[in-house]
Amino acid sequence: MGNALRIPALVILSAAAALSGCAQSPGQFWKPTEKELIWPLPPDLPRVRYEGTITAATIQGNATRHGLSAVLRFIAGPPEVKLMTPHGVSADTKTLALADSGTAVVHLLDLTNGDYRAIETVGTTRLQCPIGVAADGDGGVFVGDAVLRRVFHLSRRGRVVDEVTGDFQRPTGLAYDVARRRLYVVDTPAHSVLTFQAEAGGYSLLRRLGGRGEERGSFNFPTHLSLAANGNLYVTDSLNFRVQVFTPDGETLQSFGRPGDGTGDFGTAKGVAVDSEGHVYVVDSLFDVVQIFDENGRFLLSFAGTGSEDGELWLPTGACTDGQDRLYVADSGNSRIQVYRYVREQKP
Repeated sequence: MGNALRIPALVILSAAAALSGCAQSPGQFWKPTEKELIWPLPPDLPRVRYEGTITAATIQGNATRHGLSAVLRFIAGPPEVKLMTPHGVSADTKTLALADSGTAVVHLLDLTNGDYRAIETVGTTRLQCPIGVAADGDGGVFVGDAVLRRVFHLSRRGRVVDEVTGDFQRPTGLAYDVARRRLYVVDTPAHSVLTFQAEAGGYSLLRRLGGRGEERGSFNFPTHLSLAANGNLYVTDSLNFRVQVFTPDGETLQSFGRPGDGTGDFGTAKGVAVDSEGHVYVVDSLFDVVQIFDENGRFLLSFAGTGSEDGELWLPTGACTDGQDRLYVADSGNSRIQVYRYVREQKP
């Protein structure tokens, strides 16, 4: 990718991490790093900090220490965790959900107490290719399976709450608006985004956005989406090399991005996430970077880069933020989740 996007990270040995022995809290499924990576380099103020990496081993280790009682650990032994090709990620204040299309498993990680649950079946149906997940704000999760062409709502224990019925071709990205009780589903080959409204009897189709094309409001193989705090919807319109922004009522607000390898350009835009201050993070799977834009689509910064070291990415896909402005990126090619955090500007 263009030199403007190859922004190196400053690596600093973290004395605090060393003194603490890299201790993990119960709901922290990643091991804190002993070296600190920040972007951009001085003299610019840091805006992104690398927090750590979630792998099968860190999930298993944390769940063994915190998520199971001593009796269950003695009887059942440590949980076996496999993480092959993580794709969709979603978080709220309680739950981090990971969809692994490679093993056809959805992982639910409790960010408050370290509980862990692997979901392989929905009722009597074996998951085939879970790609999209969306936390429901109450510990449960919506799951979209691209092969089954179905979308399920599951409780925190993995039990079926409901099924969102629609004529899906291949459901991929999901997002849930807790305040409005609306579920958004990207149907990639249908070049559309479907909005479902939660009602007493289930979920009804409220509207369908898109249709194939290059004009405003149309899509060309959309993949992921994310909600801002005000309810605006950000959709990665991958083969139109842009991100489109919609109001909660489905009106097109703006779009940003273009094909290329420079700042603000996209090769293959995949995951998108929005933090509490309105910063928009867009994952580029072709260039293995994350670009940050303001809410108006103005480019601010890029970080990460190709590789398997701390903070680097290989074929990344989904992304999400949590209530503490951590950014989780599905580092699919490296079979892990990379965790970053936005560094707020210090006010005098």
